[in-house]
Amino acid sequence: MSQIMRKIQVLKKSDVIVNGMWLYILQIFNTVIPLITLPYITRILGPSQYGVFSSALNLIGYFLVIVEYGFNLSGARKIAIAKDEYEVSEVYSKITISKLFLSGVTLILMIISFSLNITKDQMICMIILYSMVLGTAIQQTWLFQGLQIMKYITIASVGSRIISVVLIFILVNNTEQVYLYCGLYSLTFLLMGIMSTLVIRFKLKIRIRFIKFKELLEELKDGWYLFTTSAMTKVFSGIGVTVLIFTSTDMSVGIYSAIQKIPLVLSMLYAPIGQVIFPNVSQHYETSFDSGISKVKKVSKIVIPIIVILSLLVIFSSKIIIEILYGLEFSKYSLLLVPLIIWIMLSVLNNLLGIQVLVASGHLKEYSFSFRIGLVAILILNVGLGVIGGMFGVAVAAMLAELTLTITLIYHIKKILAVKQK
Repeated sequence: MSQIMRKIQVLKKSDVIVNGMWLYILQIFNTVIPLITLPYITRILGPSQYGVFSSALNLIGYFLVIVEYGFNLSGARKIAIAKDEYEVSEVYSKITISKLFLSGVTLILMIISFSLNITKDQMICMIILYSMVLGTAIQQTWLFQGLQIMKYITIASVGSRIISVVLIFILVNNTEQVYLYCGLYSLTFLLMGIMSTLVIRFKLKIRIRFIKFKELLEELKDGWYLFTTSAMTKVFSGIGVTVLIFTSTDMSVGIYSAIQKIPLVLSMLYAPIGQVIFPNVSQHYETSFDSGISKVKKVSKIVIPIIVILSLLVIFSSKIIIEILYGLEFSKYSLLLVPLIIWIMLSVLNNLLGIQVLVASGHLKEYSFSFRIGLVAILILNVGLGVIGGMFGVAVAAMLAELTLTITLIYHIKKILAVKQK
């Protein structure tokens, strides 16, 4: 065994629980820290300037999906099963160079996007926020996850985010500082990218090597399925804001983006539950389909009432919650929370129907078909209702598209049950 692989094995001696704790800490900070600055920044910038930032961030989000390309899953898996130092270096080189290549593609796409109906302020914010794309290109969380040594990337992430948050509270103090806020917001990604690169080179002693263009294309081909899935997920979550960018005002974008984050936080309460129960539910389906369905029903009887109660509390307290979080100017639009909360309630139900029933039981084809129907629905509804009703239109569109997905999933499950009962 080489010196590098011995070093990695020593670093991996910490057990799975410890490594899992580092990963959990990373997920918490990636989710919670940005929310800490939100009540402050929405008051300082105001709805219009926050809308400029949100518009630029939404469009940059599409470029981030392209650069990430599903490597966070495929890369981690390849590293986890790598047999020696050469194979680790090979995977690292292929994916890193592929991400840099894709960042070049997104730069061209961003320049082309400037010809669309984008304001000067949005354009400048996009240019500043593009450093997030560069940071993501050199940030290799997947490598640390595959090697099962999350400690270093977690420390880098937490440190970067704390620095960014502190600087935001100290330096951003008036409405005209949206460009400064963009720079400080994207600072986290750049710092994480630089720190992870330094750890990989000097701590793990992994070197990047030259690869052929053919190898790059093969890597992109391998990750195509995961990329299309992540791209569709981005469309599901971001299309409403995208429609508002081109059909409404910066103020509408700012208000909708801020209020939308409340139901998204509610959905994060369920996300870990879905991840934890999935393996167990999958085992039940190995026994029989009925056993798996029975298990999902038991979980649903606990999860759904809790989500419904929390959702109703948020709806009935919507004006107070929004006023406390964002201020009086945002609370005028508290009715937005009604369709958005129903949207999240349906998304939790769809996870139970889609992931915990169809995917866990091996019916990937039916789930994929349902997902595509939902994607078509959300595109048509958002464009149609967004043009007619602005931010209320896209909020209702999100709810109706999720309902469409629910109906499609139920149809496929009933169809499978009918076949099983014959």
